[in-house]
Amino acid sequence: MQVKIIIGTIAFMLTMIIMGFAALREPARMGQFTDIREGRQVAVGAKIYKDQCATCHGEEGRAETCTDAGGNPIGCQGIPLNHAPLLCGDTSTRMETMGWDGTKFDFIKVVTAAGRGPIMPTWSERYGGPMRDDQVEDVTMFVLNWETEELCAEPEFVYEWPELAEDFLAQDDIEEGDPERGVELYDIGYGCTSCHGNLADPTSALVGPWLGELPEIGGTRVEGQDALQYTYESILYPNAYIVAECPTGPCASPSTMPAFDLRMGENPQDMADILAYLLNR
Repeated sequence: MQVKIIIGTIAFMLTMIIMGFAALREPARMGQFTDIREGRQVAVGAKIYKDQCATCHGEEGRAETCTDAGGNPIGCQGIPLNHAPLLCGDTSTRMETMGWDGTKFDFIKVVTAAGRGPIMPTWSERYGGPMRDDQVEDVTMFVLNWETEELCAEPEFVYEWPELAEDFLAQDDIEEGDPERGVELYDIGYGCTSCHGNLADPTSALVGPWLGELPEIGGTRVEGQDALQYTYESILYPNAYIVAECPTGPCASPSTMPAFDLRMGENPQDMADILAYLLNR
């Protein structure tokens, strides 16, 4: 009888040791499964992104170079996604702008699923789009995969935009605006045409206000600002003043137009050239 008790006790202790060891390894094992699952999601999301999203947001998510189905260069209609204001920080700059209190994952997932305004369609089948819930999550994981230490590191140089457009244009390192280059930037470089239309056609604006009449009415929108200052500030900070009516109805607030202060700060001459084109300067 004593032998059986001893054997039972030893067996019990061995069982507890094995179970304890397994319990200690469980977090690591589950972590491995999580990593594998997330890796698969990123891989699947990358393919969906390439097929469905790259036309508007660019292959690298920077909204710099976009092509149509035939491989021809077109203006990027979407805003940058591989971008610090969207991805960096527990509450990114874009989340703050939208007043989002949830997680970054949920923010990107909801915008992908439900869309945002006329130019960003709904993608989830819950709202009439083509994607299942798991596909929306896969794309979300792929976009989040762009968040890196390098992307979120403090930039070595941030261009300081003068408050006044006249001061900006008077700087020694800013050349006289080139309206012909401004056309290229407006159409392709920054994809302005996709929202604001062709300056020669008042009916061509699809999302934002038509800009062909800026030289005449730009100076009437904000008290104390002429057309130059108003246009300059609107490009840098779209929420500073929001026009009441857009082609599809009241303009969205906050604005669906991204701020160009950081992106255009990489080459400030772009501002001078676009201003020259928009205002016939």
